[in-house]
Amino acid sequence: MEPQQVLKVKVKVGHSFGNEETFYARMNRDGRIVIPKLTLELLTNEDEESLVGSVFGVKPEPAEGAS
Repeated sequence: MEPQQVLKVKVKVGHSFGNEETFYARMNRDGRIVIPKLTLELLTNEDEESLVGSVFGVKPEPAEGAS
């Protein structure tokens, strides 16, 4: 993966079943991907206040047709 390559990222909270969100991102220079705030809100269950300390499953793949 190249640092400027657009990635299609699927993210899932480890303790949830079927709650998965997809977004497009680029890696930072240090290899990190920032999850957008809206995506985090969509992943948060109604009975949870935040996802601090949660385990995430992350699946990055090259975005089709993007460069």
